[in-house]
Amino acid sequence: MDIAIKNGFIIDPKNRIYSQLNIGIHQGKIIAVTGNELYGEIIIDANGLVVCPGFIDAHMHEDPFDSVKDEFKAGIFDCLLRMGVTTAIGGNCGGGPDRPDLYLDAVDRIGLPVNFGIFVPHGALRRQIGETDRYKKAAAQSIIRMKALAEAYLDKGCMGISFGIRYIPGMDEEELMTVSEPLKKGNRPISAHIRDDARNVVTAAQELIRIGRQHGIPVQVSHIGSMGAYGQMNDLLKELDQSKANGLDIAMDCYPYNAFSTELGETTYDEGFLERYQTSYGSIEIAEGEFRGRRLDEKLFHRLRRKQPELVTIGHVMKAEEVDMAIAHPGVLIGSDGFMHKQQGHPRASGTFPRVLHRYVKEKKVLTLYQAIEKMTYLTAERFGLKSKGHLSVGSDADITLFSLEKIRDNATFTDPVLPPDGIEYVIVNGQIAVKGKDILNGKLGKSIRK
Repeated sequence: MDIAIKNGFIIDPKNRIYSQLNIGIHQGKIIAVTGNELYGEIIIDANGLVVCPGFIDAHMHEDPFDSVKDEFKAGIFDCLLRMGVTTAIGGNCGGGPDRPDLYLDAVDRIGLPVNFGIFVPHGALRRQIGETDRYKKAAAQSIIRMKALAEAYLDKGCMGISFGIRYIPGMDEEELMTVSEPLKKGNRPISAHIRDDARNVVTAAQELIRIGRQHGIPVQVSHIGSMGAYGQMNDLLKELDQSKANGLDIAMDCYPYNAFSTELGETTYDEGFLERYQTSYGSIEIAEGEFRGRRLDEKLFHRLRRKQPELVTIGHVMKAEEVDMAIAHPGVLIGSDGFMHKQQGHPRASGTFPRVLHRYVKEKKVLTLYQAIEKMTYLTAERFGLKSKGHLSVGSDADITLFSLEKIRDNATFTDPVLPPDGIEYVIVNGQIAVKGKDILNGKLGKSIRK
């Protein structure tokens, strides 16, 4: 036996386990879950710790891959690992690498801190076929070419197809419907940053629902906090629940913060955004560069949007009580929506999962500990068909997070978004110790996940 984890309190929602037991690991797999004494080359005394499946991030944005240097740029994956994540799903909001298949190949060749699966990013398809004007409708022949490319990448193991409908206003429903058609083979999910938010969010969700119904495929609505936490969350959840009750396989994800993050040049900030969010320029914070930490005024907004559209911003505009409503909903998974740019960005990239445990379990009591772990492990694995992950069954992959409920706390802030949390004591990825305390011992244990 390679590793014996002894005396920990095991929480495994798939198997309904909630007891103090021991776990044995050998050759990357769990080989024993027992009350009997275990011995191994490495013994971890988990007395006082919660032992659960490694957290699964349902929605994040991967670091770029440098094909010349054959390496991944340092950024979000280390942050995820330190907060207990062992598996992440990328390629979201229609953004990601032009060749997601080659990205997965690089993961297996080089290794990542976490296991990684990826959606086919629709925005990358548009780039590949030369449809670069995001405000323009794609030509009919271009749509057919995108469909063929998407099908090829799905055949090479991508999880599904993601769309950033908000980010490409020229995309019409015909393009959505046609490009997503290959998902019917294998019943793979369509995921989307839907077309609109705030007062138009329900109508935008209905568009995605129509695609799911037409094709008979699973639907994933991305980061619903940043879409409907402006007074519309109750109506949005009702719409999605009604769709489930009528047979649609639909789920959502959310991060536990009441501020979103995007680049200043994105369509989020097109004309009318102040009215849409019922806010002022001062609610927008610059997260990097010369003006890092500064709130905008009208003059600075227009100057920076024109000259530095790639600047990462934080939008402090969402209603905290409506984010709470989303997090509490049983159909909502936990996804960080995290991305890092030169080690700057939103604290969700480093704090999401510990924050759920600290704020929503311990402080606000919105969730029980069991419910939180279920949302962060088993339900996400089940949603994306990760059969050997998200649980601690004998024979499953040994992806395990050990944490102190007493000490758990997110430390990342808008000023310092990469600060690791307190309370994550060990993270095991594919049967080897990746993190001990705040130290990464091995950041190359992650493997690709292919469908």
